[in-house]
Amino acid sequence: MRLSILFLVITISVNIGCNQTTDPSTSDQASAETTNENQAAEEKAETPAEHPAITVANQVLAAIQAGDAEAIRPLLNATNQKKISDDEIGGLLKEAKEFIGDATTVSEVRESSRDGQWMAKIRVVGNEVFVVALTLEEGQYRFEDLNSPSIADYEAQPKVAP
Repeated sequence: MRLSILFLVITISVNIGCNQTTDPSTSDQASAETTNENQAAEEKAETPAEHPAITVANQVLAAIQAGDAEAIRPLLNATNQKKISDDEIGGLLKEAKEFIGDATTVSEVRESSRDGQWMAKIRVVGNEVFVVALTLEEGQYRFEDLNSPSIADYEAQPKVAP
């Protein structure tokens, strides 16, 4: 008897499974989702990683815009870490905010004419390019200063990124 019931259950299950129709729209939707996921993965793989100098320069601008002394302190290069006291940093952030205006991102990075320094472009004002000057210390870009070389001097330097 148990064997008969088991056989009946299996037969009904097989028949139900065989008689089910698949909704073509469900199949197309699943296929479209897989295609979209594959395209997103390909685009992500094709998008180059942001240059680390751009990342640090953007972090500097964000800290300046926020007036955040705690955020900017670890971004300072070794010279500025020693030279700038906690009491001075608030005033320097206010001055820096006037220099950068409303900027929140840099657009490119070039080598500087100064050895061991890079320039991240903030904006152009008149005949000057306002830049975040960075140094490379122990493999990490660090904030040196805000500078404004002439457009000609800036454009004469090799482009690093993007």
